[in-house]
Amino acid sequence: MSTGRFLDKSLKFDWVFMIVTLALMTSGVVLVYSATSNEDVVFYESFWFKQIVYFCSGILLAAGIVFLKIHWLKRITVPFYAVALILLCVVLFFAGDVVKGAGRWIDLGFLKLQPSEFAKIAYLLTISHWLSKHPVSLFKIKSFAMPFVLFIVPFALVLKQPDLSTALVFIAVTYVGFFFAGLTLTDMFLLASPVFSVLFSHSQTMAFQILWGLLICAVVFALVRRRLPKVLTVVFLAANILAGYASSMAWNMLEPHQQKRVNTFLDPMSDPLGDGYQVLQSLTAIGSGGLTGKGFGNGTQTNLAFLPEEHTDFIFSVLGEQFGFAGCAFILLLYAIFLWRASSICKLYSDPFITLVTMGACTIFLFHIIVNIAMTVGLMPVTGLPLPFLSYGGSFALTCMVLVGGLMCMRYQGQRE
Repeated sequence: MSTGRFLDKSLKFDWVFMIVTLALMTSGVVLVYSATSNEDVVFYESFWFKQIVYFCSGILLAAGIVFLKIHWLKRITVPFYAVALILLCVVLFFAGDVVKGAGRWIDLGFLKLQPSEFAKIAYLLTISHWLSKHPVSLFKIKSFAMPFVLFIVPFALVLKQPDLSTALVFIAVTYVGFFFAGLTLTDMFLLASPVFSVLFSHSQTMAFQILWGLLICAVVFALVRRRLPKVLTVVFLAANILAGYASSMAWNMLEPHQQKRVNTFLDPMSDPLGDGYQVLQSLTAIGSGGLTGKGFGNGTQTNLAFLPEEHTDFIFSVLGEQFGFAGCAFILLLYAIFLWRASSICKLYSDPFITLVTMGACTIFLFHIIVNIAMTVGLMPVTGLPLPFLSYGGSFALTCMVLVGGLMCMRYQGQRE
């Protein structure tokens, strides 16, 4: 085999990517320690020590994944996907602790396994493998049949737990996958438009509704010029019209705790000591940090236990309170570099599988980052999605490291055509 088909060894490992990943992991351990240092437990039972163990285990796991051949990864996608579905079924009947109405864990004693986290990876590999061989097109509706089947099963099982926030990750991965599998930006807008029609139907500003209606008309005109099947154009219009009227139905389909989260998001002061408490305390913590923060371990909201779930869902609030705007900007910069270096992998090779896996992994990270940070600053309802590398959690930490290993594998094992 010609060595010319491979990249130079100097390009095989992205040292910037690995250094940034280690920096994020270190920052996560420091923040978890700061958020939980007032707990009276021996060090090996503390959250920060467990997080170190999870990360070290994840590093070993990622190191092993790097040397897996890509063609071998393609072969295990179906078995991996099947195992993930089995675990998702198991958690519905043998779930461990039920937290806030959701049973998402299998208690193994030394670790509470969350199958939905590993299902993300299994689904990413499976849908990427399929789309790499079977591009999708709106002119061929049948091309969406198998991707829909692959998507709907894990999506429904996760939604049944119920875990809406994680279920939305599957939608994001599928959506981005369709783009890199052949859909245009107009096609992407077509698929997403009914969701926005639901959102804008509740807008009290008539201008938003008028602008949205004009945009829909413009897209219809573009579809007609592309000579898209008339049936699909009619379906597109009907879906947007019905979506606006179906918003009340969608609201009734939400679980009671999910409805409370939306109401709290719209008006946290409606229940400042109940459902709005988390958001208000989070905003207080971040706002009190100022430019440079109160200093490591000096967070009032954190140390006095005013901020709930400070080491998991609201770890960004701990960052903002103790390290201020400067600390938040630094972490966001690390995330930007991390995603930039990760997404650049798909530019090195022409293999669509590498592109789909790379961009799908970036989508998972980006979705978690945006939703978690937006949640802590009151721009989105509280969802429970953790922040990559920073939030405490065994299953999620291992999932992040498996994704990192997968990204490094795509770069190291990829071949130029």
